[in-house]
Amino acid sequence: MAAVSALPPLSIDMYLPAMPRMAESLNTQISTIQNSLSIFLVSFGLGMLLFGPLSDKYGRKPLALFGLAGFCLTSFALALSPSAIPFLVFRFFQGLLGSAATITIPAMIRDCFGKDTARGMSTVTMIMLTAPLVAPLIGSVLLAFSSWRSIFILLAVYAFVVFVLILWKLPETLPRKEDEKEGESEKESGRNIFVQNYLTIFSTPSIYPYLMTFLFSSMAFFTYLTSAPFLYITWFNLSEIAFGLLFTTTAASLILANYINVRHVSRLGSQKMLNLGLTGGLSAAIVLVLVVSLELSFGWMAACFFIIIGSLGIISVNAESLILLEFPNQASSASAVARTLRFSTGALVGPLLAITYTGTPMPIVVQIACAIIAALLIQLWLHCLSGEKTGK
Repeated sequence: MAAVSALPPLSIDMYLPAMPRMAESLNTQISTIQNSLSIFLVSFGLGMLLFGPLSDKYGRKPLALFGLAGFCLTSFALALSPSAIPFLVFRFFQGLLGSAATITIPAMIRDCFGKDTARGMSTVTMIMLTAPLVAPLIGSVLLAFSSWRSIFILLAVYAFVVFVLILWKLPETLPRKEDEKEGESEKESGRNIFVQNYLTIFSTPSIYPYLMTFLFSSMAFFTYLTSAPFLYITWFNLSEIAFGLLFTTTAASLILANYINVRHVSRLGSQKMLNLGLTGGLSAAIVLVLVVSLELSFGWMAACFFIIIGSLGIISVNAESLILLEFPNQASSASAVARTLRFSTGALVGPLLAITYTGTPMPIVVQIACAIIAALLIQLWLHCLSGEKTGK
């Protein structure tokens, strides 16, 4: 499950250092290559909406195998792209098909862990992050000895290996109802599976505060992810190899955060861990604004981002777990809603940064701080609301 979960971060992180060289090779502007990230995020989100209900109906394993096969083929196609337009088209289908595999993982965790979903998600995430921990460095090393195309060949090989492992080792986790009448009614309503599942999810008001918190934390994360090459390579003039090494702190921070969550979430609960993440993230974001204002070295910025990214990891995993716990029979569909909106939020980050662009890091760090503040305000409102209900 961790290996499948690694597909999106590997698909994003590994080719970040290659963007300038890809633009030159494909005879296009670097902004076009940067847009391939937004295209991937949008198609990934659309795919999750499509495949989530199918996973709830037909099973987790078939969707995982289908998605891995599609991801493998499109990765090879990306490596052979002769120009920018085919590259963008294949990037769209890479995200669309890859989502069929990854959308099954939160549901599998929900199937296996039940009330301990947050702990299960943190465990899988902690293991998964060992891959993107070195992804930018791998991309940088491949660029030193080969072309950018070798990055996508490696992604295709990785997907094929995971496909074989899933086929061999991963069991089906979707609970099957034994009652034949229930099975017949499911077949009769099969055509409406999308409408039924999403109507159930969107008509559950208790998920909205956690969904909004999840989205604002995602906005802060994708703002950093999109801006990292500019911050470290352009602004601080670091080399591609140095950027790859420094970027590994992102995954290291998330691994540490998920380890902390695994150790304490069963005792404290997801809500308290979420609140702790918000507190730590906001504190580091305020310090980051001061670091940029005082024009301190990149070490200070990297230290702040280490705390912020770890805090966002704690926020997102607990917010998503609290959402999934509401839907024992629509876990994949609920995850699809949350993660589609997350990646759509990520796709909006680029245009927002373009609008506020000043050639300095200040708009970037302000956007991150504002997103965390918005998430904190939502949770404060939820706390006040629950306090009022308790008082009554």
